[in-house]
Amino acid sequence: MTMRQSTVARHLVWAAAMLAAVVIFAGCRPSEPQPPTEDASPPATEPAAEAEPVTVTEPEPAPEPEPAVEPEPEPATGPALEPEPAPEPPAEDQADKPVDLGPPLVDDTEGLKRLDPDKPIWLDAANKRVVMVGQICQTGVPLELFACLKDTKEHEAIVSVDVKAATVHAGLLAVGAEVGNPVQFDPKYVPAKGTEIEVTVAWKDDNGQRQTARAQDWILDIETQKPMAHPWVFAGSGFWEDEDTGQKHYQAEGGDFICVSNFATAMLDLPIESSQANDALLFKANSKAIPPRGTPVTLVLTVAGGSPKK
Repeated sequence: MTMRQSTVARHLVWAAAMLAAVVIFAGCRPSEPQPPTEDASPPATEPAAEAEPVTVTEPEPAPEPEPAVEPEPEPATGPALEPEPAPEPPAEDQADKPVDLGPPLVDDTEGLKRLDPDKPIWLDAANKRVVMVGQICQTGVPLELFACLKDTKEHEAIVSVDVKAATVHAGLLAVGAEVGNPVQFDPKYVPAKGTEIEVTVAWKDDNGQRQTARAQDWILDIETQKPMAHPWVFAGSGFWEDEDTGQKHYQAEGGDFICVSNFATAMLDLPIESSQANDALLFKANSKAIPPRGTPVTLVLTVAGGSPKK
């Protein structure tokens, strides 16, 4: 090959290489976007449909649950048990039963007239006295009373009697006693007044022999240590009226029966000033002279000036 032919061949190879490069370059360029035509228009949109109203309904109440059914107990397979015995009814309260303290320890019992069909109290009109049966409740304590009504002030009295104070009051009137007035404290002290009443007691000793004493002998003056020297007077207590029923109630039924301390509700009281304050009591029980607690005792109230029989 000549030099000229060699040169022409190189030019042809170079031209072919350049043409191939152009073709490759043209295939790699991105296509340009075409402009929109005049007839192009945005697509029509459907109008939005109106929302239908929503109806809200109240929720129905939940049904109440059915009560649970207790399963039936399965029958016992073991030996049959004997039923427990029914409890015995409580015994009747012995305190509510009247206590039989025996007949009154006085002579001429044929002349006594019973004042209450259920209580141990009698009227002795011939001897101007009222007779009742009670028992010893204290033997060695400071005193506010010599005698009280049952279940009232036994902790500060010597004798307890199961009677109505109003019945005793009526009995004293029937044998000629006159009511005075209970003690007064306001505006100044005024002692109790009324017919003087003698108080005596009778009981049986350990040998079954009847013994008698003045009530004053069972009471000691704390200052002198001697038996009380003062009498009792028929002060007569008083009445209070129930506002709802209009019924009148005798005030001494609260327990102030035969007093040694002054009470405005006392049936019998002392005609002297005698404090009811615990630290100023004037009298105490004469334990050496009094029978044991629980001893039945006959209590006799006699209009002063009479001649009471033993």
